[in-house]
Amino acid sequence: MNSYKVSPTKKRVLFAFVTAVLAMSCSQKKEYDTPVRPVKTTTVSSQSVIRKDFSGMVEAVEYVKLAFRVNGQIVDLPVVEGQRVRKGQLIAAIDPRDIALQYAADRAAYETATAQVERNKRLLGRQAISVQEYEISMANYQKAKSAYELSTNNLRDTKLTAPFDGSIEKRLVENYQRINSGEGIVQLVNTQKLRIKFTVPDDYLYLLRAQDATYHVIFDSYPEKMFHAKLEEYLDISTDGTGIPVTITIDDTGFNRSVYDVKPGFICKIKLASDVGPFLEEKLMNVPLSAVFGESGNKETYVWVVKDGRVGRREVTVYSPTGEANVLISKGLEPGETIVIAGVYQLTEGGKG
Repeated sequence: MNSYKVSPTKKRVLFAFVTAVLAMSCSQKKEYDTPVRPVKTTTVSSQSVIRKDFSGMVEAVEYVKLAFRVNGQIVDLPVVEGQRVRKGQLIAAIDPRDIALQYAADRAAYETATAQVERNKRLLGRQAISVQEYEISMANYQKAKSAYELSTNNLRDTKLTAPFDGSIEKRLVENYQRINSGEGIVQLVNTQKLRIKFTVPDDYLYLLRAQDATYHVIFDSYPEKMFHAKLEEYLDISTDGTGIPVTITIDDTGFNRSVYDVKPGFICKIKLASDVGPFLEEKLMNVPLSAVFGESGNKETYVWVVKDGRVGRREVTVYSPTGEANVLISKGLEPGETIVIAGVYQLTEGGKG
């Protein structure tokens, strides 16, 4: 068998060729392994609107516990819980017999006293009686008139009527039950006039004081619809340390009660947007929350600022979250600067942006 022999010269040429190929491969591999990370950036803008969400509850504007002004036994109680009533509709009535008897007696006494005063007035004109006798008759007349007016009111108060349109939320007594004056008969609520109450933490009181604060309401039962609301009032104190009580009312023309059947006790979300710029000396920069990062063991916060195609770390001061996955920066940034908003922990100082 013939063996093929390679000359020393050919060995040197082959070695040089292999070395060159390996060098080119390594160079290409090195260039391939160099990471090229296109980063997502945004332009910094000046903004001072803070948005916060709160949970609230619907309450009735008109809410009253109806009661009789006189004692007696209920003889008519035609309403039931949940029933809608109109203003002036009968709610309950008590037995009027005893009061009617007193009314008749007081009316007779009043008519007698009235006639006596008229007679004494004529007699006094003819000087047939003394002035003292006339004054006594006038005093008796005033006393009889007061008793008659009281009996008239008591007789009228034997019937309890609705002071406004509403719904019977709860019936507190039963028919034929004897009640005392002032004892609650029913709870009446006006379900057409509604307000919403919620609590704002003490730290956010400045949001309520902004002149351009806006309020929007989303009901849990109608999550796809948002209604505009206006501020009615808020207490400038923290009740029992639980926060600032706030009351708003819906003034949206699209809030049709025949379509959106909202009742007292319903839960809702309040979206508050408040421009705090007038309260601040410095300008606030609005940036995505994902742009801000920190280091372990370090309380400072930073962003990556892109300049001339390179990124540089810059310390910033966070003023407050805006409530929309963004934060307001009070120091460290200027309007128009470009910052990185994704992959901030994979970048290094001076790297390509």
